[in-house]
Amino acid sequence: MDRSMYGKIEPGTLNPYQCTIRKGTSPGCTTPGNIKTHKKIPVFIVEYHHEVIPFIYRNIGSRHLPLEGSTLIHFDSHPDMLIPKNMPAEKVYEKDALFDSLSIENWIMPAVYAGHFTNLVWVKPPWAKQINDSHQKIYLGKDKTSGTIRVHCKENYFISECLYKKLDDLENIREANLDVLTVGGKIFNYNENLNNVRGTVEKYNSPYILDIDLDFFSTKNPFRDIYEKASAYERLEELYKFVPPMDKNDDVIAAVVEKREKQINALEGIFRNLKLNKAIPDVHEKDAVIQQVNELTSSLMKHYNNEDIDWDLIHDAGCTCDDSGLPHHISNDEELVVMFESFERFLEILPFPPAIITVSRSTEDDYTPSDYVDTIQEKLIHILRERFSCDEPIRNYLDVVSDDEEI
Repeated sequence: MDRSMYGKIEPGTLNPYQCTIRKGTSPGCTTPGNIKTHKKIPVFIVEYHHEVIPFIYRNIGSRHLPLEGSTLIHFDSHPDMLIPKNMPAEKVYEKDALFDSLSIENWIMPAVYAGHFTNLVWVKPPWAKQINDSHQKIYLGKDKTSGTIRVHCKENYFISECLYKKLDDLENIREANLDVLTVGGKIFNYNENLNNVRGTVEKYNSPYILDIDLDFFSTKNPFRDIYEKASAYERLEELYKFVPPMDKNDDVIAAVVEKREKQINALEGIFRNLKLNKAIPDVHEKDAVIQQVNELTSSLMKHYNNEDIDWDLIHDAGCTCDDSGLPHHISNDEELVVMFESFERFLEILPFPPAIITVSRSTEDDYTPSDYVDTIQEKLIHILRERFSCDEPIRNYLDVVSDDEEI
């Protein structure tokens, strides 16, 4: 049955999740409990995407979300599913320390490890290629050696970031569902499988957060144009090139991760030395990597003053270069119409309303084109109000909300 015929979905309508998820239970609605429903669905708008996490945690604290087992429906041009590499796993239970450790690319998985999210649905535009459409189980755990959070998932997205570990190397393991869906295919002349979308959304009978990054509709790769006169990004793509594993054997992947880790650590050391000493470290043999760095630095020095070169930025840009790269697609007006239509069709098949809605602008870090961000945001708010009974948005990017403010 197409629930869009009912028009706007009110909070508490068609809502089967009045339950509490207890540790060890399935992610569905298994125990009667005391999860509350907002009179109107709150909409929290932030600038940087990881800033949504405090609002999610407050709703857990106020019992508008369960402690464990929620679903995150995540509209974005980026998965945001990396992990803070050096963060001790126990820090997920220390709220303030956790918030300080998060960034735009790694805010989701710590919440999975803490048990707050059990189902992840990444809804991506057709230009996002980091993970292919799929359904799979992923496993997060504490690395027995380093004490950090690592993941057992054989996607290159995790392997290239050196986050993959064998299951035997992990303890305190959490299992989660990961679904990846593409919408907006009309832009590239292929049709969406809405039956597949419907089936994915309806199978998770649990409270969910509807999370939207405005760069879902139009996105830039902000690193593409750094030090453009020196062709810096093109040189970094070659320097940081990632060679994925030939097959999905655990030992093969582990070897690729080890090699990638050495590559990234060596480059980090080189660029740290350039930052501190304005020179490449002395090495006995001028290998291919040093030769490439020499060519890059010579080109940079030719076109830019030394004090104007941000070596940390250069390394960060290089670390984004893997086998898929950061997506870059600035949508024209016609393409924006397609993306909004796809977004609306997706909302129409949601079986019940979200517990909360979170929105990230992502324009200060240059992912959402600044010329379009306000237009996209206001159109999005209009669509959400047409579909759900939403409260007035809390525009956190304009006003600082105190920790004591009532939700």
